[in-house]
Amino acid sequence: MSKNSLLVTCIIGMAISGAVLIFLISSLFKSDGQGNIWIMVALGVLGLAFAAGARYWRPSSPTTNDNR
Repeated sequence: MSKNSLLVTCIIGMAISGAVLIFLISSLFKSDGQGNIWIMVALGVLGLAFAAGARYWRPSSPTTNDNR
């Protein structure tokens, strides 16, 4: 896979895991939501992993030697 496709995959994965995490926040306020806490922790860790991957595979910015 190229770097650009890995970057796009990480961004899409981060968006999906973040959306599902936001969707499941309401289950924290229910009394029977104890099992969902592990799902939310896993989604948070997955989102962080996708964010780290997106930072790693991002294209480098062009450098200029402009000494003004």
